[in-house]
Amino acid sequence: MTTSPNNPESEQQRREKSDRHFRLSQRLLKHAQQQLDLGDTVQASEKAYGAVSHAVKSYAELRGWNHYNHYRVGLVLDQLRDEENDPSLTEGYDAIQSLHKNFFEHEMEVTRVKDRVDTARNLIDKLESLRARDPHPLPSSDLSQEQRRRLSQLMQPPAQEQASVDELPPTDELPG
Repeated sequence: MTTSPNNPESEQQRREKSDRHFRLSQRLLKHAQQQLDLGDTVQASEKAYGAVSHAVKSYAELRGWNHYNHYRVGLVLDQLRDEENDPSLTEGYDAIQSLHKNFFEHEMEVTRVKDRVDTARNLIDKLESLRARDPHPLPSSDLSQEQRRRLSQLMQPPAQEQASVDELPPTDELPG
């Protein structure tokens, strides 16, 4: 299934939100690199993590999938890993989550943060190419019990009303 029947937004509305999330992702990635160049690994870490999260949300919007918490962002990537047969999607995200931790703990060396920012860039590039083409959903008959459970969670409507595209942060006012 490509999109959730529980998502009342039109395809155009989902596309607009997807595009906004992706532009936010690009701006945050640029800002992460700027902060890294300035030697601020804490801010670079969080900006790169946020950039990947928004890129994942961008893809999920196109599919009508619920992506409104950290857990579901991971589920989106688990589903994409299976559909694309590409373990690097979840491996990259696992590495990126260490950046989010570094924002609070400030324990990663500069070289490791640089490597993770590069990983973020690569993952965002993959997600951009996936956004540009039709999805390859797995046939229902081939789904494992785990995949069925995951898709069920992604298809659930969010527990609360979500922001409209106009309520998302404006991309032209972000730093960087």
